[in-house]
Amino acid sequence: MGGVRRWTVVVDLCLVAVCALVAALLGQDANWDQLQYHYWYPWQLLHGGFTDPDLYGGRFQNPLPQVPFYLLVTSLPPVVAQAALGAIAGTAAVVARRIAARIIPASGGWLLALSTAAAAAAMVGAGFRSEVGTSYSDVWLATMLLGGLLLILRGGLWPALWAGVLAGASVGLKYTSAPFAIAAMAALLAISHQRLARLGLWVLGAVVGWAVTGAWWAWHLWRTYDSPVFPFWNTIFGSRWFPAESLTDERYGVSGTQEWLRWPWDMATGTARVLDLAVRDPRWLALGVILVLAAIGYRGITRPAVAVITFAAIGTVVWLAVFGVLRYAIPAEMLVGVLVVWALTLVLSDRVAMGVAVVAVVLAGVLTQSAQGRRVAFGETWFAVQPGAFAEVQAGDVVLVDGQYPSTFLLPGNLPDGTDVHVVQKDFTDTALRDWLVADLERAPRIWVVTGRPPSQVDPAIGTIDYDNCTRIRSNVVDRWLCPMTL
Repeated sequence: MGGVRRWTVVVDLCLVAVCALVAALLGQDANWDQLQYHYWYPWQLLHGGFTDPDLYGGRFQNPLPQVPFYLLVTSLPPVVAQAALGAIAGTAAVVARRIAARIIPASGGWLLALSTAAAAAAMVGAGFRSEVGTSYSDVWLATMLLGGLLLILRGGLWPALWAGVLAGASVGLKYTSAPFAIAAMAALLAISHQRLARLGLWVLGAVVGWAVTGAWWAWHLWRTYDSPVFPFWNTIFGSRWFPAESLTDERYGVSGTQEWLRWPWDMATGTARVLDLAVRDPRWLALGVILVLAAIGYRGITRPAVAVITFAAIGTVVWLAVFGVLRYAIPAEMLVGVLVVWALTLVLSDRVAMGVAVVAVVLAGVLTQSAQGRRVAFGETWFAVQPGAFAEVQAGDVVLVDGQYPSTFLLPGNLPDGTDVHVVQKDFTDTALRDWLVADLERAPRIWVVTGRPPSQVDPAIGTIDYDNCTRIRSNVVDRWLCPMTL
């Protein structure tokens, strides 16, 4: 038994190392959101605070989830930083393997082998693969949410408390974790022992977790924008800076019974509306296989397995109904792989289940298409901006960033003190935030816009850009233009 425990640690370290290696072998991540707010808002947080108003959705998200990325890429050589980001993603695979070890009906070496196959099946998912070695925080939030589920599977009162802390902290960091916090409560109730006591401690832990990570941000938004969740649920909070409506993104998710029933097939064929970039993941078709095998081998289903199924099912349904963006569903996506291997072990011997699982992982890996975000060659620093690119900007000037062209990564350390920066996105130019911004701009000696070529989300919504007098800003990622603007 001691030898198996040692190998368990070795396997977990290997899962982390594989993700780190894969991340290091990829080009440097330069995704759209990173260039616009994953780097900029942590920088502002750590260098004196924000310059409001920003007419941009990323401004209203808690910046704490991006702080690890910012600290890594500003402290380490780029390839090492990206390997570290990959290693962080690998922790989700470790937790997925340990969840599998809790529900797979095997022991000794076979349990280690089958749970490792389950982790591999979790890692080949389109969402997980898309985020390995990137600035997105969803994959390590998945580690927290799955870690909470693992604690629930352990049973007992104190694990329930800490499971709540992890779920609440995840929601505080990013509200897109909420579907799986709801799913965690249902999973907890699926385990019969001390239900009410464990649920009460879970809720207490969730409140504490949210208070640690999210309360400060809710207070900040309330003081700045008159709502703790601005701009969401404004029919309830009634902020004067946004219309009294519920802000939703209808580009993603499903609507209608047919789309709900067809969604696993759409995911398998790459037609589901889950990201701006094309993705395909045939593992979602295995939901039917899981149900059939579970029905055949129902005598082997344990309470922990029911809890995992409950967590994955309710989390997926709530996520798809509310968000529909694939990277927010990584906990469920990873559990699909875990449950496939678990279902095989209900009806097959350990040896045969292992062989089938390996074949399934290979096929899924080949057939799955992850989102291919922008990547560039590694250099000496994560971002390199041409010296003197902002020499024309003087203290007291205002710099606007055109929301159509992600550019805020160019700004840290390159503007004089006393320069206000505002990001302008078309989704907010017809709200009261525009009037607030224009009132501030009228007091500025000069206004500049960091942009590309027309069309623009600043011109004519805010003012007129003088494209004839622009200065090119060169960087290792993408070039932009610094242009004067008049109201």
